[in-house]
Amino acid sequence: MKIGSLFLIALVVLMVGCIGQEQTTTPSKFGKVDLKVELHYDKNNQYLAKIEIVNVGNNTIRVARPIYFITVKYRLFKGSEELKFMGPVPTYLPLGKESVVDLKPGDSMSTEYRIDLCWWNVTKGEKYRLEVIYDTRGVASKDIDFWRGILKKEFKVEAKKSCQSSR
Repeated sequence: MKIGSLFLIALVVLMVGCIGQEQTTTPSKFGKVDLKVELHYDKNNQYLAKIEIVNVGNNTIRVARPIYFITVKYRLFKGSEELKFMGPVPTYLPLGKESVVDLKPGDSMSTEYRIDLCWWNVTKGEKYRLEVIYDTRGVASKDIDFWRGILKKEFKVEAKKSCQSSR
C-alpha cells in the first residue's frame, strides 16, 4: 500500500508540474494553408495579382514567402493546350531564414506581382486560362524546412493586344 501511495503522489506531482508549465509551440512544416489570389487587369496586357498565403489550420506553420518564379509560377492555356512561357526566369540561391515566415492560425502574408500576357504568344481578343501557382515542392533551402506542397488558382483572361515573343 505504501508503494501505491507513493506512486499516486508522484503521478499527481508530475501531472500538476506538466499542467503548470507554459506550452511553447514551434512552427511546423505540416499544416493547412490556402492560396488566395485577386487578379485585376491593369494595362498593356498586364494583370496585377495580389497573392496571399493563409494559415487555415490550428497550428503555427512555417511557409516560404511567395517569390516570383521561385515559389510563384504562372501557366497560360488556350483551351487545353499550355502555351510556352517566354518571360523572364530568375536564378536564385537556396532559400534562407529571410525567405520563410511563421504564420499563426488565421495569419496570412501577401505580395503583388504583375503578370504580362506578352510572356506568351497571344492574339488580341482571344480568351485564355491563367493558372497562378504557389509551389514549394522542389524549392531548395539552406538548412530550414517549411510547408511543401502546391496550390493553384485559375482565371479567365483576355489578350487586349497580340504579342509574339521569341526565346
